[in-house]
Amino acid sequence: MDRRHTTISARVAMLSVVALVAGACSNNSTSSAGTSAASGAPAAANLSVELDWVPNPDHVGLYYAQDKGYFTDSNLTIDFRTPSNTADPIKLVALNKVDLAITYEPEMFYGQQSGLPAVAVATVVPVPLNSLIMNPSEPITSLSELSGKSVGVTGIPSDDAFFTTMLKTAGLSESDVTKVNVGFNLVPSVLSGKVDGIIGGYQNVEAIQIEQESGTKPSVFPADKLGVPSYAELVVAANGDRLQSDPAYADAVKRFVAAMIKGTDDAIADPSGATAIMKQDTDYKPTFLDESVPYTLQLLTPATSGTTGCLDEANWQSYGDWMHTNELITSEPDASAIATNDYMPYACS
Repeated sequence: MDRRHTTISARVAMLSVVALVAGACSNNSTSSAGTSAASGAPAAANLSVELDWVPNPDHVGLYYAQDKGYFTDSNLTIDFRTPSNTADPIKLVALNKVDLAITYEPEMFYGQQSGLPAVAVATVVPVPLNSLIMNPSEPITSLSELSGKSVGVTGIPSDDAFFTTMLKTAGLSESDVTKVNVGFNLVPSVLSGKVDGIIGGYQNVEAIQIEQESGTKPSVFPADKLGVPSYAELVVAANGDRLQSDPAYADAVKRFVAAMIKGTDDAIADPSGATAIMKQDTDYKPTFLDESVPYTLQLLTPATSGTTGCLDEANWQSYGDWMHTNELITSEPDASAIATNDYMPYACS
């Protein structure tokens, strides 16, 4: 159930979007003023938010905020939408077809290369979820133990780059580990023994599915343990042009980010309540959510208080440079142009 990447053809299609951006009509429904002159309260605003995928544990902070009325308290009406393709959110926000998008840090660099005016304004999931997940019958504690084993990949270029980086980190060569293209049949491939491990599954989704189906926890090595620079799996993206030209939009974005952060922090403090909310808002099995939601909340917990949602520009640049080195992008990445903490409710160190 890989949902992070677009196909090469979708990347090419993204280039054609650039020509449409300048003339696209805004779908903006935010108010023309940042506050109500009569009451001093923030002006009412409606924000359409394109998700990266169907509602799932990654979105726990968003749905907790929605359920608890935090967006309403900020005079925001939020319409969460499910995309038909994971490539859509960043394009839609660039075209002003939606007000905000939940997308992936790598997509921000692809968008930059394509000239899309999208800017990340907060993290949703601040750590990598894509991982090497081993067959429970083939547990390992060190990447060097991969010698002689097989690893299934989706065939997507970024997962191939993860595989290559993993080998370098482990001090292994391509002749030491067999790479098998399993497409998106990740969980079946590892459970059936077709491969000894997979790259492309999430530590809070596929790893838990494998555990629950096999009865044994698999060995899991997130991307940053494979030698890939740390990155934010999910971010909130806004239209950069509108942020500069539309004060009402910029104000609504800042209120959205603050409400989402409150939802995330309160969900972290209330894992059982957060799990119950996600059972209402997703189609995942309750037994899966019972394990995945609390696990996800641990990943969302910041190392220090007051940093939920913050973007680490140095980490972004490192990841962008890694993408460039591995020929996932051809242009020089500039993290400072596509990621900002200016819309956070507090200063980020």
